[in-house]
Order: sequence, then structure tokens, then C-alpha cells
Amino acid sequence: MAMPYGWILTEDHCGGTYKDRMRLVGTPAEKIDLELRLKAGEGVQFRLFDSDGGLDYVGRIIVPPGEEGGELWFAPLDWAKRDTGSTEVRYLNADNGKWEVL
Repeated sequence: MAMPYGWILTEDHCGGTYKDRMRLVGTPAEKIDLELRLKAGEGVQFRLFDSDGGLDYVGRIIVPPGEEGGELWFAPLDWAKRDTGSTEVRYLNADNGKWEVL
């Protein structure tokens, strides 16, 4: 089974229809836990941008410990590429407060 992870879109700058959209992966119990944590505001913040630098979406992601900055962090971008053609994801570095391109 895949490692449990989840993400939520907290802002939709492409029409508003995807605000609060979630992607949850794991067992049923893991999905419930992830959903509750994301709705409570947990997770690392990300922003998705189009090729012109326009902001498409804002959200948060939770991945298993040790997976921060890894392949799972591309999951929101993989979805957004298919949906709106987003081309870049940036994550908020909690240590320095800067948005960094993954």
C-alpha cells in the first residue's frame, strides 16, 4: 500500500470551484486522520503557479515523517498540471519564511 499522505486546496485562483478539494491516500483510518488534520490547518503550505507566474492555487500537504521535500510533494502539482496547466510548485520554508521552488 502507498504511504499515507494528503493535501488540500485552501484557495482557488482559477475560478473558485476547487477550494477545499482534497486528495487523501492511505487506509480508511489514515484518510480520516489526514482529513481532520488538514481541516484543522496542519500541513506545509504550498502555492501552485502557471507558466506566466500567475498564482493558480494555495494549499497544504501532510506527508509521512522523513518524506518532506520528496516525491510526494509533487502530488499537488501533478494534479494541477492536468487540471489547469500549472507548471511550478513552491513550498513555504518554515525556517526562513521564504517560498522555495521544489
